[in-house]
Amino acid sequence: MNLHEFQGKEILRSFSVKIPDGVLVTTPEEAVQAAKMIFKKTNKNSLVIKAQIHAGGRGKGGGIQIAKSLEEVYEKSKNLLGKYLITPQTSKKGKLVRKVLISDDVYSTPNRMGEIMKNSFFSPKEYYLSILVNRDIEKNVILYSKEGGIDIEDISKKRPDKIFLEEIDPFLGLQLFQVRKIGYNLGLNEEVLKDFRNFLISLYNAYLSCDALLLEINPLIRTFDHQIVAVDTKMVLDDNALFRQKKYASFRDQKEEDPVEIEAFEAKLNFLKLEGNVGCMVNGAGLAMATMDMIKSCGGNPSNFLDIGGSADKERVEKAFQIILKDPSVKAIFINIFGGIVRCDTVAEGIINSYHNIDHKIKIPVIVRLQGTNEMVAKKRLENSQLPIYYTSTLKEAADRIKKILMTR
Repeated sequence: MNLHEFQGKEILRSFSVKIPDGVLVTTPEEAVQAAKMIFKKTNKNSLVIKAQIHAGGRGKGGGIQIAKSLEEVYEKSKNLLGKYLITPQTSKKGKLVRKVLISDDVYSTPNRMGEIMKNSFFSPKEYYLSILVNRDIEKNVILYSKEGGIDIEDISKKRPDKIFLEEIDPFLGLQLFQVRKIGYNLGLNEEVLKDFRNFLISLYNAYLSCDALLLEINPLIRTFDHQIVAVDTKMVLDDNALFRQKKYASFRDQKEEDPVEIEAFEAKLNFLKLEGNVGCMVNGAGLAMATMDMIKSCGGNPSNFLDIGGSADKERVEKAFQIILKDPSVKAIFINIFGGIVRCDTVAEGIINSYHNIDHKIKIPVIVRLQGTNEMVAKKRLENSQLPIYYTSTLKEAADRIKKILMTR
């Protein structure tokens, strides 16, 4: 589950991680009121207006603005709210900005210190740091770099030597010697290292406690007065752990998600929308990946990842059918089921019910491969239904049929 920046920062604040002061608003008028409070509290002459959407690259897309007066706050927040923001990580349409975060500009200094710090050696410095799980080695890893900010993707591709990695044994946890190693690699001096130690330990505790899959801080900044602050935050929580993270489950913003994916989630279907022309319905993630590879090999492109799960019933199969049919780009549907816990005849009943219950007639070719428990019973039921279904026994037969269908459509 993706979180907004302001939600991630709310979590970090609860773990004593330093973040900039900020107020979430939904109108230009609220933005002005929030700006007045922040200007007064920080005694600075600038602040930041940040669009809150589920997409990275907001800086490059114009979703992060600096304002130096209340008039600028009003105009710039007005230009963001209610508009579609296009970034390198959104579609061509972009994402609708429904709220913005009015935040302290940690790069600037308080007015009374401006002249003192003007030529100071201690200018703000950006870094990059993220915590995520590496399933291949069964450990958490901390990725970090001296080079933070909006160009971190380019740096990771062109200068991979600038990216450091620290593996964390989940049984031992983050060790102090690892914290010091990371701090030294970032070039932090002893004066800053103490604050960084508290920061990183708190950050790692937040990552573990929230069942996060990703916790990214970009940029992480050392301020003019040697504080370590998380300027921007991206958090992704594990959907499978939300049953024990009920206070965070309410953070889900369904307006930021694909309505079809939400519908699938509520139906307990593992679904992910892709850009393709062949709909897939399978049971089991491994079989799903093999099925998608097969579709690619015969000249098609999978339009989705859809795993009905090991305890699927005929109602869930019918729901999966309906979800696939919502995609107008689908030219064929391939149902590939291994009947273990899910019996093949149950899947067959779900397919037949789909043809009878879906409002509009199914005109898209459907290829079915059922193997395992009660597969002969399932085949007989599908044959007796006299529905326009192509029943296959092997993946090669299915691939040949899909290739033939795509050539004629």
